[in-house]
Amino acid sequence: MSNFNPDEIIQDVLAGDKDKFRTLVREYGLLVRGYLASRVYHLEDAEDLAQESFLIAFSKLSSYEIGTNFRAWLLSIAKYQLSNHWRKSSRRANTMDKFRHDIAGAIQPEMVKASDEMKQNQINKLLHCISELPDRTRHLIRAGLDGVRMETLAEEMNLKPNAIYQLRHRAHIALRKCMENKEPETAS
Repeated sequence: MSNFNPDEIIQDVLAGDKDKFRTLVREYGLLVRGYLASRVYHLEDAEDLAQESFLIAFSKLSSYEIGTNFRAWLLSIAKYQLSNHWRKSSRRANTMDKFRHDIAGAIQPEMVKASDEMKQNQINKLLHCISELPDRTRHLIRAGLDGVRMETLAEEMNLKPNAIYQLRHRAHIALRKCMENKEPETAS
């Protein structure tokens, strides 16, 4: 760019030779695209912003003060376009967040109802599975749910604590299988 004089080209463009603006685009295109590409996530956005920057520069070329730094003037347009891009992106993101929040609020009652129904179905299924267990195993499960101490349960059932643990383990396996819609394995 040492021998390149943008002011001469700008004067020619302002005098009516609009095609000469392409020379400015060729000369500064890489600079503007590189500046923008280093600040946005998508290369397509950088390309679009660069094109918009050159279109604005062309439309405002008459406001450029000959003898000043064209490169800086052009980059200030690109910076402004970038700023607009981020502002629009932010608004879009905020709008999407609000939309997601509104949708979540709208379906929340249905989700709670579905969750409650699912919990109630699981509870009913568990109660059914417990009812399918043999009496002694059902008594063991009920005692566990009521918080009966192991020693008390062992005395009451006339079993050793180790036998209670084994019986409880088999009961849990049977309940798990029943809850998974498999035939419960009866624990005695």
